[in-house]
Amino acid sequence: MMQSSPDNVALTRREFILLTTFAAAIHGTGCRNTNAKGPNIVLIFADDLGYGDLGCYGSETIRTPYLDRIAAEGIRFTDYRSLCSVCSPSRAALLTGRYPSRCGVPFAVGGVYSDLGLQESEVTVAELVRAQGYRTACVGKWHLGIPRDFDFKTHEGFTARSEFHPARQGFDLFYGMVGNSSPDGSTPLLENDEVVDPDAHLTTITEHFTQRAVEFMLADRRHPFLLYLSHTRAHAPWMPNPRFAGHSPAGVYGDMVEEIDWSAGRILDVLDESGLAAETLVIFTSDNGPGPNGSTGPFRGGKGSTFEGGMRVPCIMRWPVRIEAGTVSGAMVNAMDLLPTITSITGAALPADRKVDGRDLSPLLFGEGIQGMDNRVFYYYNGVNLQAVREGRWKLHLPRSPQMLVWWESGLRELEQPLLYDLQADPGETQDLASAHPEIVARLMAEAARARAELGSWDKTGTDQLPIVHLMDDRRSLRHLRSQQDHQAMGRNLPKE
Repeated sequence: MMQSSPDNVALTRREFILLTTFAAAIHGTGCRNTNAKGPNIVLIFADDLGYGDLGCYGSETIRTPYLDRIAAEGIRFTDYRSLCSVCSPSRAALLTGRYPSRCGVPFAVGGVYSDLGLQESEVTVAELVRAQGYRTACVGKWHLGIPRDFDFKTHEGFTARSEFHPARQGFDLFYGMVGNSSPDGSTPLLENDEVVDPDAHLTTITEHFTQRAVEFMLADRRHPFLLYLSHTRAHAPWMPNPRFAGHSPAGVYGDMVEEIDWSAGRILDVLDESGLAAETLVIFTSDNGPGPNGSTGPFRGGKGSTFEGGMRVPCIMRWPVRIEAGTVSGAMVNAMDLLPTITSITGAALPADRKVDGRDLSPLLFGEGIQGMDNRVFYYYNGVNLQAVREGRWKLHLPRSPQMLVWWESGLRELEQPLLYDLQADPGETQDLASAHPEIVARLMAEAARARAELGSWDKTGTDQLPIVHLMDDRRSLRHLRSQQDHQAMGRNLPKE
């Protein structure tokens, strides 16, 4: 697929918006289709939550009865992964259904990447369902772009007119945080254009998010809704809500995860009490693997790594009238699949002017199965460095050297020869089988070459990679970044060499 110029991309997107707006106007609304028929969508996105941090995924120290209930009353995936081992790329891929390099957010936003964010040329799931008449809300952590004039102390300067604002990506309501909190836990709260609580703090932020989410769900029964509830738990700094402090045998981290569970329980209770449960698909997952306090279950690595522990995360879904209770799926699925799945069940159309990498999982959810899932190919990127390729049971880690790596790298920093693992027999990636299966190594190396040609690599831009030329040669910036502690301010004025 040949790369479009930035002007052509923007024009195509404008044409898309004009078409959807015209379609809505036919129904007399000017911006919505009032005849929308489809389930409500609640998409709950945890932050830095590990595969082994929920009871339904084997945790014996963290109690998550409400999330376990979603799994028991719906489907639990055991082979689901995020698209990156850190926040921003995972969120961009989730909302667009596209690899982070393809949608222009391959790096974690902030610092030397403060001018990087989700471009308006991208089309999000919120825009697609909004054109169908859905109300849309982003409640919680955004972390998909910070405008140049943003004030990190007051959080002023982030409005619907700002670059990267959720309102410019299809969300009627934004209530939450621009990015991560300060190290002391302070994090002013915004609602759309205004700072509504300058003194908000991480310890009680989940309660604020949950209450606003409930208000949004109940505000209008005439239109279905998409609620993207994006938590900042269990990301650092690790500070418990006083209501939950000391409750979990797993300590402060466990207290934080149990608060996420409480929030999910509140959402479920409201859906049940309002009679909305039968017409609502609830999805719960995480943006990447855990930091030092979480559990990756049987998998190697964690946040910052392209070992399975950095990207294999929980994913559970519930829709009582459509998904059979107690279903467990080992299908190889990922976060990009959520956009085509949601568009399918809401009747929205996928954008025809670009490649969507995800697949519609609705047949799988409804017990029909999908052909070809067992041998899907998946690319593990850290930034613009392709580090591994998976095809079915086989995963190949690719050679690398330090100059290729992103600043958050926590996995292999140097690798001269590829490593091949059989994830079905060896989920912990401990036994290298490359010498025993040279034909598989050769096949996956060829897949890696195709991915680099299309999606880019650390030393070249791909044919369908959204151009970010100013970030492709940032070695000096990266060295500066690693030497700093102030993550939010660093990189603005780089020292001369």
